[in-house]
Amino acid sequence: MDTFKIDLLSRGLEGKTFEYDIDDAFFRQIDGLIQRGKLHSTVTCKGANTIYKFQIQSVGTVIVPCDRCMSDLELRIETTDVLNVKLGDEYADEGDCVVVPEAEGRIDLAQFIYEFIVLSMPIVCCHEPGKCDDTMMHELSRHQSTRSGGEGTEQDNSLSSDSRSVVIGEDSDEPVDDRWAALKQLKDKL
Repeated sequence: MDTFKIDLLSRGLEGKTFEYDIDDAFFRQIDGLIQRGKLHSTVTCKGANTIYKFQIQSVGTVIVPCDRCMSDLELRIETTDVLNVKLGDEYADEGDCVVVPEAEGRIDLAQFIYEFIVLSMPIVCCHEPGKCDDTMMHELSRHQSTRSGGEGTEQDNSLSSDSRSVVIGEDSDEPVDDRWAALKQLKDKL
């Protein structure tokens, strides 16, 4: 991972380009959401005066668990981001700019590249309809129908005769607003 460390105090940094091939070993070292992947990242230093501007472009694919069936899901990644870095007294993240201690004078881009990749992913990562693991989808369907009252008991599907009180579960006799009772009736019909 030392190849991701850039010496900010070196001469001729502006306009310099760094190329990285990111693979499964990189993601194992980071130990995050992404399990595997194959990407190419290009880092170009666009400015090296008081603020260093690094343009980071990553293109390739990552493999993450599907949020629905937990099977491997391959996602295409194409992202271009800018990382602003400046030298200071101690390390700090000021939102749009990272401060690196001048005494150290080096920045490790590995974590930033990883974060930009993760941020480019959709919020919900699921297979296209019909592409999820059949066994898992069957189990989810079976448990969902039990939870929603599909094969539940009369107590699960009934409302009390008092319009201000609803049975919200097997263990609850709390009074509930009429609007929630109407919503529960709609849910039970589904």
